Amino acid sequence: LSMAAILFLPRQFYITAVENRDESQLRTAAWLFPLYLLVINIFVLPIAIGGKTAFAGMSSDADMYVLSVPIYFDQGKLALFAFIGGLSAATSMVIVASIALSTMVCNNLVMPLLLRWKWVDVTEGGDLSALLLTIRRASILIILLLGYGYFRIASESYSLVTIGLVSFTAAAQFAPAIIGGIFSKGGSGAVYAMVPLTQRRMTGQIAGM
Repeated sequence: LSMAAILFLPRQFYITAVENRDESQLRTAAWLFPLYLLVINIFVLPIAIGGKTAFAGMSSDADMYVLSVPIYFDQGKLALFAFIGGLSAATSMVIVASIALSTMVCNNLVMPLLLRWKWVDVTEGGDLSALLLTIRRASILIILLLGYGYFRIASESYSLVTIGLVSFTAAAQFAPAIIGGIFSKGGSGAVYAMVPLTQRRMTGQIAGM
């Protein structure tokens, strides 16, 4: 599930495919990203052992060990440092995920409906930049509100690990289609040939953003 999530979660796919500007970046990521995962997980072991030792026989949330262990040993500054780092990481993850999902919503849900209903005039001189930006900004706002609503509903009932595993399982559903698309000879060309000319022009404008 974790291997599938690394490739198919929206934010991971966005960074790997959409933000990728050169093939050499993939070569670097192929060794640097696994090394990053190895190094960062080295720190998980002492934190987990410290939490199990400090809170032995007590009811404690393992997700909070990185904050509760320093506080337990009266290391307030270290806990504050860990909190700031966690807040920074969580904020960046929310930003990237929101941008990735808003792009998907715009390109694959909203714009096809607008084009089908003839609400958008796609011509050679038509500029869709303002419309696309508006759709994406509205999508980001809606996604953030939905995420906050889910947090209010599920955070008291499920741990962060459980929620993460459910997300990984959902992302794994994309694996057959994406892997099949990668290894299918001529699959991309066949799909592109079926796309109407007007939608190709719209896609070109989207790509230019």
